[in-house]
Amino acid sequence: MAPPIPRRVVERPNLKDWSRTEVLSYAEAAALLWPSGSPLTASSLRTAQAAGLLETVMIARKRLTTLAAIDAMLEAARHKART
Repeated sequence: MAPPIPRRVVERPNLKDWSRTEVLSYAEAAALLWPSGSPLTASSLRTAQAAGLLETVMIARKRLTTLAAIDAMLEAARHKART
C-alpha cells in the first residue's frame, strides 16, 4: 500500500506543474515521481542521500531535494547497454 500523498502533491499532481529546481521533501518527490510507491520511496531517497548519491539541501533541519537532483542521481546510476 502506498503511503499517504503529501498535501502539495495533492494540490499539484501533474509533474509538469513543478519546476525542476523546486525543493521537495523526500515524501513529496517519491509521491510525485512514483505514485504507486515503487520502485523508489522516501526511504530509498534517504538511503541514496546517506550514500552520497543524491544532492540535497538542509533547511530548518529538513532534508530537501529537487527533481533535477533526482534526475542526476538516476542518470549517474544508469548502466549503458553493451554494443
